[in-house]
Amino acid sequence: MNENQHSSTGGESRRNSFQSFSDAFDAAREDAGSKAREAAPKLKGALEGAAHELAYGVAFGACFAGYFAKEFVPESIKASLRRGAREGSGAAERANETPPTAAGFEGAAT
Repeated sequence: MNENQHSSTGGESRRNSFQSFSDAFDAAREDAGSKAREAAPKLKGALEGAAHELAYGVAFGACFAGYFAKEFVPESIKASLRRGAREGSGAAERANETPPTAAGFEGAAT
């Protein structure tokens, strides 16, 4: 029977098993740290590249959509959008100037 197997004597065998278990964890911790230190620069480079590509894609998509709308949306729709934005902005300003009243809450559950 080797030292990793339990014997009928108990104490010594269990102590060896726990020591072996502890040694295994220590070795695994050291190996994981070493591999992480090796992989970190490669992973950092990959993440930097991915972040750049993502930022480029988002900026390209936003600009493309804006230019596409500017070039191909009919002027009548653009004018309607501008007028709606102007009127919405004015309504928001008027709403901010008027203090809220209890009358606005009529019918609310109490």
